[in-house]
Amino acid sequence: MSAEDFGSPLRVDSPLAHAEHVSAAGSLRALRVSKGLSLEDVAARLKFPARYIEALESERFDDLPRGLGLKSLVKNYTKLLGVDSKPLEDALKSYVGQVEGGIGNHTSTRTLSNHNVAPLRPLAAWFWWVLIAVVVFVALMVALSHDILPTSWLPTWLEGWFK
Repeated sequence: MSAEDFGSPLRVDSPLAHAEHVSAAGSLRALRVSKGLSLEDVAARLKFPARYIEALESERFDDLPRGLGLKSLVKNYTKLLGVDSKPLEDALKSYVGQVEGGIGNHTSTRTLSNHNVAPLRPLAAWFWWVLIAVVVFVALMVALSHDILPTSWLPTWLEGWFK
């Protein structure tokens, strides 16, 4: 058996191979039923709640997520049904809004030469070193006073403080 026998969501069909076009969200239900898919099957494959798919099919657009979530739902659902997503995306443009960004605008892809990193001020560096030293000193004193560390590790002139 192949992945196509199970209707795998990993199967990619060319959108040009299908002459079907979805002009309204209401026709999605009829197309889904004609392909033998239940609402739960579609929800499991798309990893979207069944209520979102039901809202899309019933044209209750106010119950759908906004922005990139809606665009992702529409693209994946139409891809699963094997139809062109463009007409439905155009119809839902006011709900999707302007989706900008992407990996090209992510800050980690820019070169570091474009960013100026302020050097750490010397006073701030000393503050952290002193704070670390104080914390270590207090931790050692607590450990010695509760006999967690042996007092034999101390110099003889300090042993009197911990007896």
